[in-house]
Amino acid sequence: MAEKQEHRKIFEYLDYREFLRDYYQSKKAANPAFSLRAFSDKIGFKAKDFISRVMQGDKNLSTQSIQKIVTGLKFGKREASFFEDLVWFNQAETMDEKNSWFQKMQNELKIVRFTEGQHQLAFYQYQVYSHWRHLVVRSLIGMYGFHGDFTSLAKSVHPTITIEEAKESVELLEKCNLVKKNEDGSYELVNKDITTGDRTSKIALRGFHQHCLALGAESIDRDPPTMRNISGLTLGISQAGYEKIVERMSAFRKEIAQIANEDKDADKVYQMQLLLFPIGGKL
Repeated sequence: MAEKQEHRKIFEYLDYREFLRDYYQSKKAANPAFSLRAFSDKIGFKAKDFISRVMQGDKNLSTQSIQKIVTGLKFGKREASFFEDLVWFNQAETMDEKNSWFQKMQNELKIVRFTEGQHQLAFYQYQVYSHWRHLVVRSLIGMYGFHGDFTSLAKSVHPTITIEEAKESVELLEKCNLVKKNEDGSYELVNKDITTGDRTSKIALRGFHQHCLALGAESIDRDPPTMRNISGLTLGISQAGYEKIVERMSAFRKEIAQIANEDKDADKVYQMQLLLFPIGGKL
């Protein structure tokens, strides 16, 4: 039988380190004497700083250490299985691996009954950012409206997607409460603006940006110069200079978003990527 926890259930997390931090903090709040040493003893780690380094992201868990945590926290069968999948999901090095573990987590969640919709919302949000087409479909619905013609919707995405992919995107956007279906069969946006400020999206944004960068590279050959603008700079800067540029990029991104929000004649969906990354340093 699973140990009663005062914080969120393990099924509500997409980051096992966050779960461990929350677990420790809840126990600490209930009993000030509950230290990191006590936490380590509870889950059977000999190195007293190991669990702290795991929570901070300096160390990963192994199969053996996962089992120690599962046993020490007295997880039930489903909790234990989900926690293990969650660990491998977080520690996966490629998006293919990450998505594979995410699907296993989803399979576990299908068996678990939730009483609150927010328990599943994080996973729907991850899926929204897992592929570029979902947000394109959302933007198209916002600009033109949508009455169920998935053939036209699929053709409106550039590059074109399949009818089944269009249906999948709309269904996912509904589950995530980003679009809603009206009584007359039409669809509309629930909220005009969405942000990527939560941990859920940050995990998925890695894959989202990879997809978008690939699309940008393909656009060089796919689209005429009148429909795209690609430019770049190679710069020699310090850390202080880097931080100033990042600050300006952030302000510029917000300015661009405001221009888009005020554009009443919008008829196309564009993807804009702002990049600043190191390509050389001291030898």
